[in-house]
Amino acid sequence: MLDKLTYAGTLGNLDLGHPRLEFVEGDVCDAGLVDKVMAGTDQVVHFAAESHVDRSIQAPADFVQTNVVGTHTLLDAALRHGVRTFVHVSTDEVYGSVDHGSADERWPLRPSSPYSASKASADLLALAQHRTHGLDVRITRCSNNYGPHQFPEKIVPLFVTNLLDGGRVPLYGDGGNVRDWLHVDDHCHGIDLVRTRAGPARCTTSAAAPS
Repeated sequence: MLDKLTYAGTLGNLDLGHPRLEFVEGDVCDAGLVDKVMAGTDQVVHFAAESHVDRSIQAPADFVQTNVVGTHTLLDAALRHGVRTFVHVSTDEVYGSVDHGSADERWPLRPSSPYSASKASADLLALAQHRTHGLDVRITRCSNNYGPHQFPEKIVPLFVTNLLDGGRVPLYGDGGNVRDWLHVDDHCHGIDLVRTRAGPARCTTSAAAPS
């Protein structure tokens, strides 16, 4: 496992004593380190990303660096080392707003924030490596996650902690937006199914419009 341990990461969330876990602290943009970690690897599951929309508006360059350059660095190393399967964990936000029905992998990409634009860019880089070099790329585009250990800037823990402190919860837009939520355990189960059972160059998505 390679992780930079930014403001939202902590070793306390990991079982460092697990015999199948080897933790390396580092940046996915560090080509030398990524090359070293990738050697001998047959599968990659790429979770690493800057993911907070509000922060992307304030500091978009950080999102381009991690989400676009970092993904390119991983893909480049995966090709050099003959990685068999590369699972790229993306987001349904690459589709933008869905007014009616739901989006699938044939839906046009219409990102509406620097975060979602950086993830869409990373998706296209991954798909290009499949089409150009035959890398077995599998992309997931999940809806919003919630669950244990989530950093409190995210909406569910933010609402809960605000209410526990006797505060108020923020209203986004006019209050009419509808979001889809998935527990992190279900998301991880889905990612593992994609890793073990899906075919190459596939996208799975669960973006839904308001009912």
